[in-house]
Amino acid sequence: MAKFEKGILGGFSGKVGTVVGARWRGKNIMRSLPQRGDYTPSELQLQQRAKFKTVIQFLTPIQRIVGRFFGSEQGDKSPFNLATGYHLTEAVTPDGDGYVMDYPKVLISRVIYVD
Repeated sequence: MAKFEKGILGGFSGKVGTVVGARWRGKNIMRSLPQRGDYTPSELQLQQRAKFKTVIQFLTPIQRIVGRFFGSEQGDKSPFNLATGYHLTEAVTPDGDGYVMDYPKVLISRVIYVD
C-alpha cells in the first residue's frame, strides 16, 4: 500500500486502471485492486461477520451521536471505531442462529477522564 500527501492531482477516490485510491484514517492511500480468493469462509469467520453486521446496523443510525460523545480519538481510532470495538466485545450476544444487542450493556456515550 502506498501513501501520498499531494499526488500530481491530489488525493483521489475510486478505481483508476489497476489501482484504487481512498482515504483511510485521515490519509490518502493508493493500493492495488483487491484479489478475491477462491475459498469458503470458515464458521468462525461467518460468525464474526454476523456479529459485526449486527453492531454496525445498530450503530449506523446513531453514528453522529456516537462519533461526538464516545470518548476521544486514540491514535488512528475514531470514536465510532472505539464504539464498534466496545460493542463487539461487550454488548452483542448470540441468539439462536444470529446475534442481538444486549441492551443493558449498550453505551451511546463514554467519557474518559485522564488525570
